[in-house]
Amino acid sequence: MTRRIGTMLVSAALLAGAPAQAQQREGDSDARRRALIEQWDAVAGATEANTGVTFRSWLAATGGTGSMLRAAITVPQAQRWTSIGPRGLYMDNGFFGSLPQLDAGRVPAVAFHPTDRNTMYVGTSAGGVWKSTNEGASWVPLTDSECSLVTGSIVVDPVNPQIVYVGTGESYESTAGCGVLRSTDGGATWTTYGTEVFTTSVAQSWAIYAMIVDRASAGTTNATTVLAATLRGIMRSTNSGQTWTVVTPAITFSDIKQHPTDPNIMYAARVGVSGSATPPGLFRSQDRGATWTQVTTFGVDSVVRMEIAVSPARPGSVWMISGRPDRQLGGLWRWDDATNSRTTLDAVGPRAFEPNGRLNFGGQSEYNLMIAVDPEDANIIYIGGVRAFRSTNGGTSFREMAERIHVDWHVVAVDPNDARRVLAGNDGGLFISRDKGASWQSLNAGLTTSLHYPGLSLHPTDPTGVLTGLQDNGTIITRNGVEQWNGVFGGDGAFTAINPQSPTTYYVSSQNGNLFRGNFTTGAATRIWVDTITEPRRAFIAPFVLDVNRPTRLYFGGARLFRTENQGTTWVPVSADLTRGTGTINAIAVAPNDSNVIFVGTNDGNVRYTRDFGATWLVPQTTLPTRTVTDFAINPTNASIAVVTIGGSGGPHVYITRNGGGTWADITGSLPDVSTQAVSWGPDGRLFVGNMFGVYESPNEGQSWTRNTGLPSIRITDLVYNAGTNRLVAATYGRGIWSYDFSTPTTVLRGDVNNDGQVNAADALIIQQALIGVQISSAVTLFPAADANCDGRLELLDAVLVLRFAVGDAGTACVGTRR
Repeated sequence: MTRRIGTMLVSAALLAGAPAQAQQREGDSDARRRALIEQWDAVAGATEANTGVTFRSWLAATGGTGSMLRAAITVPQAQRWTSIGPRGLYMDNGFFGSLPQLDAGRVPAVAFHPTDRNTMYVGTSAGGVWKSTNEGASWVPLTDSECSLVTGSIVVDPVNPQIVYVGTGESYESTAGCGVLRSTDGGATWTTYGTEVFTTSVAQSWAIYAMIVDRASAGTTNATTVLAATLRGIMRSTNSGQTWTVVTPAITFSDIKQHPTDPNIMYAARVGVSGSATPPGLFRSQDRGATWTQVTTFGVDSVVRMEIAVSPARPGSVWMISGRPDRQLGGLWRWDDATNSRTTLDAVGPRAFEPNGRLNFGGQSEYNLMIAVDPEDANIIYIGGVRAFRSTNGGTSFREMAERIHVDWHVVAVDPNDARRVLAGNDGGLFISRDKGASWQSLNAGLTTSLHYPGLSLHPTDPTGVLTGLQDNGTIITRNGVEQWNGVFGGDGAFTAINPQSPTTYYVSSQNGNLFRGNFTTGAATRIWVDTITEPRRAFIAPFVLDVNRPTRLYFGGARLFRTENQGTTWVPVSADLTRGTGTINAIAVAPNDSNVIFVGTNDGNVRYTRDFGATWLVPQTTLPTRTVTDFAINPTNASIAVVTIGGSGGPHVYITRNGGGTWADITGSLPDVSTQAVSWGPDGRLFVGNMFGVYESPNEGQSWTRNTGLPSIRITDLVYNAGTNRLVAATYGRGIWSYDFSTPTTVLRGDVNNDGQVNAADALIIQQALIGVQISSAVTLFPAADANCDGRLELLDAVLVLRFAVGDAGTACVGTRR
């Protein structure tokens, strides 16, 4: 893209407080999932993703390179991709976020190490698996180069904790997994198993809800029994995950647990599916998962999803929590093997009516649902939906916990060796309690796992300044791009823009086209949206763009294209319905050198363009795919040349026009057949596209393509090039924001972080501040000067080396030299 570059000024007023309208709930989770499938992965009306991602397509695209442990901060350097965060973010979204603590991207899986309390694992919804060896103080990504970064579950072998299993795929994502990842060295390297069994395509995936390692056979790499609850049944492996068989009918199971004292007994939760011959309920195996029998059933009207828990404090009991088809809390029960009966638990508290949804369980139980029982005291039960609750009387009543922590709870685990420690994951990342849920601490510092939508904006002179929207974490901004990102707006953060001629003016939006104009100096914000009466149809992440030639002019896309000439005070439609009748506009581009030229793409496959400022709209002569149009890039110096990208799979993904839109040529070439969602021109006519596997580059307008190295194997949602700073910035869905600097590397005095010509303790202090997340002055350029040993990483060691040099101990590091 070339359309969202402006000038940004973050004032003290902004950091002190966001606009009053910032406190906004995210969009409905089910509506978001369906909308993203339509917008990104398929066609209008689709209910299943069609990204084209399979293990084989990933292998062909990437060569199957494995990942190794990496430093938490990589030093940005010229001529390479570099992560610029956020390494945790301060989300200003009222009582829906965790401010003043850090948030991060969604977490559906956590795992304790069985013997080392400092080691823990977290699985993110689209950012892979991360590991900490210091109880969450810092993190390293483990699976950046694996076949899927979508994580459903993590289990650590209880006998040999070097063996770790990861179930890929998450049912709430519009991207499935690729089977099971197994590590035998604590996550340093991985092998993929079960790819042909678990998933043959995204539309027919066996996304993994939960896994267990059989305690009786644990500790081996070829004879351990492992089980997985999936969308197509219970899967079982008897050779440590190498091969898998289905041991139940092909029906959906959402959770699985092993009896806490008898390893022969296992339990699994069957979800409710309308019209299925098998009702929802609890299944039990008495032969370590080889065969299963349903022991209790429920009506479909009370169980559409179920999570279960067991506890050594009460062996033979299983606690069950469900969500109903109306998405409310369905109920809480306890099954007892001893009596072969279930008991309904009153669960007073979570269902209490509360007008703003702050204190009740909420209405997204198919999306967020969790339960755990204390291993020492079965009266202590943790449950969660939108909000989280704790019972101390066996489930009779609950009180809200973590009321100042982010909403939408997905997973909770109690440390079996220390019941005071509770790990939980929600839409705001990872949190720990060390007092059985009484208080909670964010563990998100260092987790670069944010899920970004299209629509980021760049600072024209600060090469790392970014304004961007995220899933359920609002819109955030950074000035130095390394440590601190601050929230400026709430909800599901969507498209953004900055006025390049009046840099205090910016624009942000949230789900369903909720558009605001803000002022960085005063903190004031004005709602300027095109209301839903005027334009009922619009995408969940509805696009708007600013015309850089006249920045008081903006365009908004619903089913029609709207224009404002006065910064959103008034809007007028400048087109009829540009869709096929039921779709929405998904992409808009205005030529940077000719405001008369505008391209529009819809989620039902239409490309329309005008060369006369919207007076007439033209239809291409070329028949293009009917899948979602995801992005445009108009040549910055020639408005007759433009590139369009297409989502979904099953055909071409990139087309170019050289005659202003009349005809289009397929330039997909060797690009993989996966959903392609972003395109941008770079320097010297270089063309870049982003898809499910990263960024690809063409030096010759699509005649040949090369996959960029240095990025995770991750879905790219946006690409924006800033000619002023000569940087290309990529937004990812799960691994934050990445930047590529095209400039020629320059030499600096290593260790002189504040650029005063000296290397002293003041420089070491700045490095330490950066490492713990303190906002660094925009006048300071951290890199590469802060990399005092020239190893490409920023660590505490760099601060130590600077201090040693300052007292005369130069050692053998590069600190104090120009490199």
